[in-house]
Amino acid sequence: MKDQISVAIFGCGNMGSTHARKLAKMNNVRLRYLVDVNEESAIRLKKELDAELTSSDYRKALDDKEVDIVIICTHHHLHAPMSIASAQAGKHIFCEKPLALTMEDCLAITEAVEKAGVKFMMGFQARFSPFVLKLKEVVPHPWVIIAQLIDPKWGESIWANDPIEGGGNVLSQGCHCFDVTCFLSGSKPVSIYAEGGNFHHPSLPIIDSVACTLRFENGSVANVTVGDFGNPALMGKSAYQVFAGSVTATLFKYYNEPEVRLWGKEPSRITIDDLPGCNDSHIAHGYTQQIQALIDWVSKDIDPVNAAKVRDGMLATELALKAFESIKTHQPQSVISDQC
Repeated sequence: MKDQISVAIFGCGNMGSTHARKLAKMNNVRLRYLVDVNEESAIRLKKELDAELTSSDYRKALDDKEVDIVIICTHHHLHAPMSIASAQAGKHIFCEKPLALTMEDCLAITEAVEKAGVKFMMGFQARFSPFVLKLKEVVPHPWVIIAQLIDPKWGESIWANDPIEGGGNVLSQGCHCFDVTCFLSGSKPVSIYAEGGNFHHPSLPIIDSVACTLRFENGSVANVTVGDFGNPALMGKSAYQVFAGSVTATLFKYYNEPEVRLWGKEPSRITIDDLPGCNDSHIAHGYTQQIQALIDWVSKDIDPVNAAKVRDGMLATELALKAFESIKTHQPQSVISDQC
């Protein structure tokens, strides 16, 4: 039990600032360090939130014995070196998605975290969304899952589309869709088959569109479609359907105004007005609950059972990478993360 938790945030862009603002409102949290390669960004956020220290060098925060938790919100290629160094420094870690862009980096992070015995949470906030949890409650053992995460075309020059720094849409944010699908299944994926390719980023060496089928250990299956090839006018960017014969649950427009429709169960429609607090979009999407769970885990040792841990992060990256390999070979790929 620890009364006060000191936090360092690496990366003061959109997600880093979002997490910092939530943490600044928590009575048992100190914003000890704000770190950004552009230290001016960290200084501006420090002034806004009355944080304690800033730096452009994350190692200064790791050398600070007062720091309990590191929150990593940088470009994706930095997740591995920062996570490994943080674990070796004995810091607990929250890492935004994806865990890393290669299996080698994922394995290295996992090894460092497990060797150090530190707590590690992935930034897969949908696991805390009341709407996602409603699907899991209504259909706890789905036979079939249909999932999508589809955007209009991402810009050619944005960092998330850079093959080194961001990995492209499917790796950068598609890992959310793979993780939620596994979370809703409640079983381990054993194989994946995918088709797709680079449909409209010819100047970039990435795969931007994936349509795949997952098979799980319990015999259930899922269809997952990810990419930046259009704007889904009906279902919205992110949607999930779970089927179990006599009961069906559908979540659509998750990133807009989420709504659940049920078949075989009442009520047949659930909106933001029906779930406590969900008029606040950060509660509806799970961000608020995720950060609270992180602080409770470190301060009170309350295990966040719904949270994605380091091996869940590795699995989400593996599924994206195995989808790429399946597209290239036109062969199904075995999933091995849980055996590592």
